[in-house]
Amino acid sequence: MRCRSAFLINTNGFTLAALTAGLLILNGCGAKSWLDQSELSRNQGGRLVVPILTSIDPIDEAETEFVGSQEVRPDDLKVVATDYVISRNDLINVSVFDLVNGGVESVKTTRVSETGTLSVPGMPDPVKAAGLTEADLQKSIVQAYRESGILQKAQVSVQVVEARGRTFNITGAVQRAGQYVILESDFRLLNAIIQAGGETYPSDYLYVIRKTNSEKPVASPTTQPEKRPTTNPTVDPLAPRSEAVHARPIFAVEEPTKPTAEPAKPPTAAPASDERRFIFLEGKPTLVDSKTGEPVTQPAVDLPRIPTSQPTTPTDITISQPAYEFGSSLGQDETRVIRVPYKELRNGDLRYNIVIRANDMIIIPLPTQGFYYMGGHFQQPGVFNLTGQHITLKQAVISAHMLDGYAIPKKTDVIRRIGADREVFVRVDLERIFEGRQPDVFLKANDVVQVGTDWYPPFLAAIRGAFRLTYGFGFLYDRNYAPQQKIQ
Repeated sequence: MRCRSAFLINTNGFTLAALTAGLLILNGCGAKSWLDQSELSRNQGGRLVVPILTSIDPIDEAETEFVGSQEVRPDDLKVVATDYVISRNDLINVSVFDLVNGGVESVKTTRVSETGTLSVPGMPDPVKAAGLTEADLQKSIVQAYRESGILQKAQVSVQVVEARGRTFNITGAVQRAGQYVILESDFRLLNAIIQAGGETYPSDYLYVIRKTNSEKPVASPTTQPEKRPTTNPTVDPLAPRSEAVHARPIFAVEEPTKPTAEPAKPPTAAPASDERRFIFLEGKPTLVDSKTGEPVTQPAVDLPRIPTSQPTTPTDITISQPAYEFGSSLGQDETRVIRVPYKELRNGDLRYNIVIRANDMIIIPLPTQGFYYMGGHFQQPGVFNLTGQHITLKQAVISAHMLDGYAIPKKTDVIRRIGADREVFVRVDLERIFEGRQPDVFLKANDVVQVGTDWYPPFLAAIRGAFRLTYGFGFLYDRNYAPQQKIQ
């Protein structure tokens, strides 16, 4: 910056050379002006590489977008080529030969139920389908025909027409959000985005929500029921009952047996009777006479403990113990959120082009909607739009036409919301940020940038205004102080 002084002096010989030299020394040439504390510039040149922060207070400011997300693993890039496992609501085409007449093909197209069963032509009961492949289901149907005696050597063909268990969902900043079919085993993230019409907003990151249970192999379901013996075969379910007892269902309870070395002690309060049993009367076990069905008047002591692990009925109990199967609602699915740097993937880094698996949910975040607020000693304070942009603090200061003459850059506060009803105040130094000695920070929606002042900037502004500082260093002398001239 050139230093020059323009003087306008009157004819009386008033000179201001001494004052001019003093101000030149105080102001300095090539340095920041001490008269203007709001000046933001670098004193020295050189190349600087300074990071830009995404948070201003790492201690109190928490990441609100997909907390607990994980980075891409090497296993996410591996292709697992396996046969398709039938799921609930799949549309299945079943064809059976020689079911009605010789050489006639019976075809039925139906969906797998929510419980995982499938209705088969000519079979009174449905067969289990969920968790099986097409080949396994075909063998299961042939075995069902053989066991039912309908066809000993059935020729069955099974085809999955609509595979609901081989789909993925995509939403967010895409052209056509919805549910799509995974076309092949090597179906990757870029293929899924192209199938949805491409993205509408180039987000830096996208997220894949994956159910980890779906990645594990599913065993064939167990359909064989387990029969357990009766708990009290000596009890006659047709024994006579009174009207009070007949109004409620009767559950016979087996009295506990004791080792032969210790003979069983009869109940002290119960009548001596060899034909008695316990029933549930009004929700309580009651000792009744097996012949008459009337409850015993005196309460029985040492009532036998009713087992809670299994129900007890007078008849045989058939209990089925199904194993965990594909699409079952038993238990809560374990989910994993994969954080994919989409910016690097768009630039050709295929390390993040992960394989899309069944039931994956792809979310491309929409642009942030909101505003930021510039207040205090700016040339043009106000409200500014932040939609779909990454605005830094330096850019926001420039958008507000820099600081005014009363601003103190070191007294800058960034106020950020960290919850529904909390906000954090962080003091930053704009002078150090513009000089590259302190990292810049990205602004977020509802951020407030406030620049304060001190007691001395008004006096410095008065000095600058008194001498009418112009380009470089110069001032104009007011001719109103000159002696009056005679008008000729």
